[in-house]
Amino acid sequence: MEQRQSSRKIAGVDVGKRRLDAAVLGQAEQLEVGNDQAGIGELIGWLRAREVGRVGLEASGGYERELREALSAAGFEVVVHQPLEVRLFARLKRRRAKNDRLDAALIAAATAQVEAVKAAQDPRLVELAERLSAYEQVTDQAVELKTFLESVRLKDVASAIGAQIRSLERLKAKLAAQVLTAIKACPQLLARFRLLLSLPGVGPIVAATLVVRMPELGQMRRGQAASLAGVAPFDRDSGQWKGLRFIAGGRSRVRRMLYLAGLQAKRCDPGLKAFAEQLRARGKPAKLIVVAVMRKLVEAANLVLGRGQPWLKQPAT
Repeated sequence: MEQRQSSRKIAGVDVGKRRLDAAVLGQAEQLEVGNDQAGIGELIGWLRAREVGRVGLEASGGYERELREALSAAGFEVVVHQPLEVRLFARLKRRRAKNDRLDAALIAAATAQVEAVKAAQDPRLVELAERLSAYEQVTDQAVELKTFLESVRLKDVASAIGAQIRSLERLKAKLAAQVLTAIKACPQLLARFRLLLSLPGVGPIVAATLVVRMPELGQMRRGQAASLAGVAPFDRDSGQWKGLRFIAGGRSRVRRMLYLAGLQAKRCDPGLKAFAEQLRARGKPAKLIVVAVMRKLVEAANLVLGRGQPWLKQPAT
């Protein structure tokens, strides 16, 4: 699941819509190229000439996607930072000045602090992830329009909005079918998909999301899957004061689907229903109960994929 940290040099790239600014950690020389195929090729050559082994990028709304794929294909270790991570690192280092060149050097410094990087993303999952993103966006748009339609009184406006909703629903179904067809066409992905479907509350879209957005499942230790999905509670204690536990971080798109699975699982699965009832009897709030079920589900997903055996229904205790 992870690669050891490279002993080679580290670089950072500030990604813009039209431009890439690169800096090597500890060196004054920098490079500015276009964010296009020619510019990326020049950047890769520049990094190789300086014996760079790891490259840090900041997520920038998808503008970094082509560069990330090219760097991974060229054999570089790639670390993609969330913008908040870089801002907090700058605050930690008390760096106030900001421009693209300084940002590239800052990203390089932040990348040097990462102890390990994830293995390169499976190229088969890149297109599937984009289709899933489109599915999620279309779903959100349809929900917003349905909510708006409830307050529309003009018949012609309601008719037009209804037509839009039906069009979005057709597109949503088409995107879902494309994702599922692609998964079923690949024996390795299909095997993982079928194992995930054995989990309570997990339907085809939730299973597809876990296959595409959590390829690490099956290779993690206990607790890691919940942390990666963002459903692991973090302590808030200081001295004698004991604070409430909160979840934070993780993969929000996965968590959204796990929430739907958790709602279903705690209603229909005897074991998880009994678990939810126990938490309710102890006075736990409804949302915390769902999150606890989500945590059990993602850990169970890691377990069944690691063992290669479907989930066996747990009896109520």
